This record gives sequence, structure tokens and C-alpha cells, in this order.
Amino acid sequence: MSKLEEISEHVAVDIKTQYGSRSCVLGGISLGKYSIAIDSGDSLEVGTALHKELEKHFKIPVQYLFLTHTHNDHRNGREAFKDLTLIASQKCIHNMPKSISFSKWKKELFERELIIKEEGLSLELHHVGGHSIGFSVAYFPLEKVLFAGDLFITEPTNFGLPFMGFYQNKPKRTGNPEEYLAAFEKFKSMKIDVIVPGHGELILNPKEYLDEQNSFYYSLKTFFIAEIEDGKGLEEIKIPTLKPIERAHEIIESKPKKSQATRFLDNYLNWIKKSFYNYYSGEFEKLGTS
Repeated sequence: MSKLEEISEHVAVDIKTQYGSRSCVLGGISLGKYSIAIDSGDSLEVGTALHKELEKHFKIPVQYLFLTHTHNDHRNGREAFKDLTLIASQKCIHNMPKSISFSKWKKELFERELIIKEEGLSLELHHVGGHSIGFSVAYFPLEKVLFAGDLFITEPTNFGLPFMGFYQNKPKRTGNPEEYLAAFEKFKSMKIDVIVPGHGELILNPKEYLDEQNSFYYSLKTFFIAEIEDGKGLEEIKIPTLKPIERAHEIIESKPKKSQATRFLDNYLNWIKKSFYNYYSGEFEKLGTS
């Protein structure tokens, strides 16, 4: 049985696979003559299944694989699409681990944005960064669907909190909160009915959700700037219990293994704390951009 679910005439997503693997949310978009796969999952098995399911669902060939970013839960199924054309931002490919080669692939790379048009349909790809230096999103304006990838992680995955740990491979850097905030502003200018996150469930209240995320990031930004200006170091700062963090602690209370869940949450919050501290203290820029 296919795990793809149709969310509009030209868009299908696979929410289920992530819960039985280490994969991300997967999907595809039909442009009439062909479809475009959005990410390839965490394994060849997952990528192969997605390829087959997209062709069965849309009844047209898959012509492109779009990789949102470098992380292995999004790229490890890529070999299932090796005879197709890879689409990604230039920074995404530049930031790949050295063990990952795309030298034999047909590639269509872009710096800031790429618009693909076919049979009166269009798909917009935008490089936004934030979660990863080469991170990009896919926006299908006709049906108002945004594949936002790991910029958004929703419940029940990881307490619905953002993961900001691996922005860049070399040199290693944590997440870029200013790029998140800029991306939120870009999304507010788009007409969106559904946001497909990188992990978790679909976002069906995009305006409210974007407002909440924007408020969360701005509150953290204001807090960390004040703490840094007060002369406090990373270890001295305690991350504030804002609503999303408060919600995470509430979720832990319902878990059978509370101590294990608490350790996981503490680690997650530590990445958020490091990201905001590193960026607004200037440590982020000291590491350079290459």
C-alpha cells in the first residue's frame, strides 16, 4: 500500500515513513508531464519506494530530485534517483560531506532561487538557509503548498521544537536564527494553505503557526542579546521557558520514561541555546563562511 497521501491535485506527501525509520517527511509535485521528488529519505529502500509511489500516484515519470539540504535523513535515498536530474542550491552541494559525490549526476544548481515552469504550472525553489547553510524550500503557488523542510519540526516529533545543531559541515557551525527570521518574513508574503514540515504532521494553520514561530525566535533573540550585553557567557545563560518550551515540558509529563525524555529535551534546548548565543555573540561569524 502506498504511503503517499494526496493533499491537492498536484501535490502528494508521505507522512508515515518517518515514523518507522529515521527519514524525513517526503513528497512530490506534478507539473503535468513529469513530477519532482522532494528529498529522498534516509535510505536507498525509502528512496526507491518513494520513486515508485510517485510514478504510480501521478502516472507520469519522476524527472527531478530536489534536495532541501545536506542532512542524511534527506539525502541517503538519493541513489534511487541517480538517473534523473538533481536540483539543489549551490551551497547545499558545496556543504556536502566529502564522502558524498554528485560528480556523475546531472545537476541544476541555483544560488538564490529557481522557477520551474511546465504546462502552465510553476514551482518556486528558494534558498533560505537557517537550518543548514544550503537549505532551500519548495513553493507551489497554484495550490498554495510550501515544502518548508526542517525549518519546521512539528509534534509529535522532537516536542515540535526546531533543531539547530548542524548548520555547516566545515567549519562546523550551529544554526542561523537571522536566516530563520528572514525566511518567516518571506513566507508571510506567500499565499499558503498547507506547510509540509521536515518532520511531524502537516501545518494546516500556516498564518497562526508562522506568527507563533516568529514570536518564539524574536523572543529568544531579544533575550540572548540582552544577556550577552550584560556580559554573560554561554554557561551562565539559562534559556527562558517560552510557550513552545513550556509545551515540551508538558509533553514529558505524559511520557512513561520521563528521565530519558528530559535528557533528550535538555540536549535539544542546548543546541538552540548554542545557536542563539553563537550568532549574537559573534562566534558564528568568526568561523567564516567556507
